[in-house]
Amino acid sequence: MSDNSFLPIDFINRMEQDLGPDFHAFLRSFDENKISALRFNPIKADEKAKAAIEYMLEGSVEWSPNGYYYNDNERPGIHPYHAAGVYYIQDASAQLPVEMLSPKPGDICLDLCAAPGGKSTQIAGYLEGKGVLISNEPVKNRAKILSENIERLGIRNCIVTSEYPDKLAENFYEYFDKIMVDAPCSGEGMFRKNHDACKEWSLEAVQACAARQAEILDRAYEMLIPGGRICYSTCTFSRLEDEEAVAAFVAKHPDMRLVQERRLWPHEVKGEGHYACLLEKADIDNRSQELRKERKHYSLKRINDNLLINYSLFLKDTLNNTKGWKDNLLLINDLLYMLPDECPDFQGLHVLRGGLFLGTLKKNRFEPSHALALALNKDEVKHYISFGANSKELNDYLLGQSLRKDDISDGWTLINVDDYSLGWGKAVKGQIKNHYPKGLRRYDA
Repeated sequence: MSDNSFLPIDFINRMEQDLGPDFHAFLRSFDENKISALRFNPIKADEKAKAAIEYMLEGSVEWSPNGYYYNDNERPGIHPYHAAGVYYIQDASAQLPVEMLSPKPGDICLDLCAAPGGKSTQIAGYLEGKGVLISNEPVKNRAKILSENIERLGIRNCIVTSEYPDKLAENFYEYFDKIMVDAPCSGEGMFRKNHDACKEWSLEAVQACAARQAEILDRAYEMLIPGGRICYSTCTFSRLEDEEAVAAFVAKHPDMRLVQERRLWPHEVKGEGHYACLLEKADIDNRSQELRKERKHYSLKRINDNLLINYSLFLKDTLNNTKGWKDNLLLINDLLYMLPDECPDFQGLHVLRGGLFLGTLKKNRFEPSHALALALNKDEVKHYISFGANSKELNDYLLGQSLRKDDISDGWTLINVDDYSLGWGKAVKGQIKNHYPKGLRRYDA
C-alpha cells in the first residue's frame, strides 16, 4: 500500500485536479526509488573514460547525449574520475534545459541562477572553450560551491559572479546570446528524493515563487540580445510557476515567442519532475550584429614584466607550448588569472572567479593553482605521471602523501588518473611533493 503521507494535502489536491486520470500513476511514482544519473564532461571525457566506468552505468539518457543512468549501488562521487572532473553527477531530467538552449562555440552565455553548477558546466561543455560563460549565483555560500565545480571540470572561459539579477541587468543590457534561467522554485519535482522539501511547501510559497520568477525573467529579457534565446526551467509541477508564468511573460514582451516547451513527469520518464521551455527574442530592426560589435569588454591593464618573471619561467619549464598563456592576464594582489577572449566588463560586480585562476605570485616563485592543473591535459605539459584509478600510488596521492619516482625530471608535474588531470606534484631528485589541496584529500586509507 502506498504511503504518501509526507506529501502536503494541498499539493495532492491540486495535482489530482491538474492530472485527472494520470493522477494515480503520478502518485505511485513517489513509492519508487529515485533514479540516479551523471553527465560526462566533454572537455575531459572520451570513450575510454566511459568504458572504464561502464560497470556503473545503466543506459543512456534519451534527451542528453552525454547523460547516463548509474547503478545506485555504485558510488561515482568517490571515484577518482569525479575528482578529476571527468563527469558531473546530475539528475537526468535536469539535463534537458541546456539541451534545449543548445549553446554553440563562440556564444556569449549567462547562467543566471547557476548553483551548484550542473547547467553551467553543461553549457561550458558545448562552448568547447570558445565564447564566454558568466555563471551567476546570488547566494554567496552557494556561489562558492558553484565556483568549485567550475574549477573541477577544468573550465577556462567562465566568469563566476555573485549578484542579484537587477544588478547584472544594469551592466549587461541586450548583451547575451543565450541565457539559462533555472529559476528558484517551490521544488515539487524534488519531493520524491527529498521529503524535507515538503516541509517548506505551501500554496503561499508557490505564489511567492511565481512572483520572484516573473522578476527574474524580466531581468533576463533586458540582458538578452535581439535574436537571442532564453531557456526557462524549474523543478516544480506548478502551472503557476511554469506554463502560466511563461504565458504571462510572453504577453508582457510581444517580441518574445515560445519556441519549445516540455514537461518531464516522474511517472513517464526515468528522472525527477522538471519543466523547461525555450524562448526567442525577435530581432525586429536587425540590430543584433551591431550590438555584438558594441559589446563592452574588460579593459586589461598591462602587468609589469618584472612581476611576471617567475610565471614566465614556470611556463617555459612546464608547458610544451606557451603561446597564448601570457594573453589576457589579470593580476589581483598576488593572484593571477587568465580571462577569456572578448571577456565582458565585470568591473563593479562581485566576482569569485575571473576566468581561469592560474596561480599565485609568491616571493621568488610562481605557485600554480589546482584549477590550472585541472584545466590542463597531459599533452600540454612536459612532465606528467599517470596512475590507474585503483592503484596504491593514486590512493596515496589523494591522501596527501609524497610519491617516489626516480626517473622523473625536477619541476612541476601533472598527476593524472589514467589520462585525466587530477592535480600537481613537484619533483625534486625523484621525490614528488604532494600539492593536492588539503581540503580535497581523502582521510581513509
